[in-house]
Amino acid sequence: HKEMYFNKHCPLFLLLSCAVQKAISTETNNPECEAFGPNILELTTGAVKTCIDSTAYDGKRCFYTYVPDCAGEDAPLVFDIHGFSSCPFFSSAYTGWREKADENCFVLVWPLGNTDPMIADETCFAVPGGLQGIGEDSDFTSTPCCCNGYLPSVPTDDPSFLRETAALIVRDIPMSSSNTISIDTKRIYMAGHSNGCITALSMAILHSDMVAAVGCHSGAALTSFPDTYNPTPMMMIHGTADQDVNYNGTEWYLSTLSQHNLLATKNKCTSNKQLLNLNESPVNNYTEYTASSCENNATIVLLALDNVGHFPFPNLEGKGIPIEEGTDVTVIDTTQLAWDFMNKFSLDVPPVLEVSSEDEPVGDNTSSTSFSKDVSLLIRVLTSVMVASFSWA
Repeated sequence: HKEMYFNKHCPLFLLLSCAVQKAISTETNNPECEAFGPNILELTTGAVKTCIDSTAYDGKRCFYTYVPDCAGEDAPLVFDIHGFSSCPFFSSAYTGWREKADENCFVLVWPLGNTDPMIADETCFAVPGGLQGIGEDSDFTSTPCCCNGYLPSVPTDDPSFLRETAALIVRDIPMSSSNTISIDTKRIYMAGHSNGCITALSMAILHSDMVAAVGCHSGAALTSFPDTYNPTPMMMIHGTADQDVNYNGTEWYLSTLSQHNLLATKNKCTSNKQLLNLNESPVNNYTEYTASSCENNATIVLLALDNVGHFPFPNLEGKGIPIEEGTDVTVIDTTQLAWDFMNKFSLDVPPVLEVSSEDEPVGDNTSSTSFSKDVSLLIRVLTSVMVASFSWA
């Protein structure tokens, strides 16, 4: 598959681009991610790749850290967690979080899901279930997600991996920047799409001492709340015509509106407001559900975008994103709305972030920073064209 792609497309691009692609090795169990190789995100954005020992099984887990030129002391840290069967490179092509990092000077991290075929048949993040419904949904209990596939379930402890990722970034960013950049640990935010949003919400539930707020797209709350949960602000952005993580719910997860109400209950919110936003085009219409007057000021917001599918992001044209038949592509910058929401919140007390004693980063942890910005920009343009030629599963 990979060689057929290169043989077909290499004559269309500069020799440099093709040489880079053929030189880099594969890493994920997604053929389309593998076609570009694991280092393509480093080459196109200047992100730094770090791999550490898994916290749950023999093997390595990796993440990419993107530090914009404008980042400085006490920069926020944002996680952009990719979806099921995807990878950081594809996520970076359409979520818009890299552009927001450049505009708002926060450090961005793209974690890579489980890629070992003995863990799952698709790249994925696994989170525990056990969330109990309330009211008319009281008979509902969620199951774990999302790495079982066709193989026996294997514990992966992804929330611990993501916490370890945050601890490493907090430790290493000052050293790698000669102490010109640091992370404000009271402003660690979780974003993500689909499986990534499911994971972001799980992180807020399980690690509320670390997560200042969530702003994520097309996901679902599945994880039960521990006794240690501290009410955390969360924004969910969801298309009402989503056919992958169905807005109206399935046997695996509650309807999105029921999730909103459940999260509001957990955050002890006492005020609810529903606002229909009408604009010039029907594609701009969305309903905003807000639960406020919550403990810790932990507001819960749901943005329900009319007739939008599983990818509620703007500017999807030419990016190879599958648009469900009969649905609309939103023109609303939903990532900006998510950032505006999260940016209002910070923790009262910084979390305790400890790096495991056996955690020593492996691989070349600085290679991407030595890449010329001009070369990075050139490769970014070329690969954006190649991404558009793929169809998404």
